[in-house]
Amino acid sequence: MIPLRTVQTAGGEVTVLLRRADRAVGYVKDGVLQTLIDAAGRNLAPHVTAAVDVLLQEKVRQALVLGHGGGAASTMLHRAGVDVFAVDSDPCAKPLAQLFFRAPPCLDVIVSDAAAYVELAAAASFDGVLIDFQDSIETPRAYLSPSFWRDVARVLRPRGMVVINVTSWLHGGCAWRTFQGALGLGGFDAVALSEEYGAGNRILVTARGATAP
Repeated sequence: MIPLRTVQTAGGEVTVLLRRADRAVGYVKDGVLQTLIDAAGRNLAPHVTAAVDVLLQEKVRQALVLGHGGGAASTMLHRAGVDVFAVDSDPCAKPLAQLFFRAPPCLDVIVSDAAAYVELAAAASFDGVLIDFQDSIETPRAYLSPSFWRDVARVLRPRGMVVINVTSWLHGGCAWRTFQGALGLGGFDAVALSEEYGAGNRILVTARGATAP
């Protein structure tokens, strides 16, 4: 693959790569592919399409995307008429998504740690949340924190839906049980965990339980 742009960030190196064979463009952080689109700008990651489809089937009007990356999910939701608010810890995410991944300039992308953002966000702000910010083998601390999931539950409207990209590192690793426990203590009931997609990703669909705040 041909490197198009490399940016050093506090969280690691971000590289935009061009696949010579088919002109697909990838957004890679510390060697981990986060976004892949074809030459026409269409998403090539099946788990991203599946996650977006769940939110669209739920007729989400306002969505929070925690983990913007190259912006594929945010862009697909936006083009479907959803009001999207994206969060990414890397300042380079929004400009790279616009320059290389055809993300619309009007997308709101907040530069922030995901946990810090939901802690301060207004209650009942979103119909749906897409969570996808694990970019290394180490599971993010927020994923294992009941307080993070309580904050996510708080920003959801009643009957709101959360879709989580579950990496193979998380599902097959030692943190899986802790993650499930934190999710439950945070007020969520798991609805469904998908089969594994080609790159090892699964999507977990979850909703607020009866005791959620």
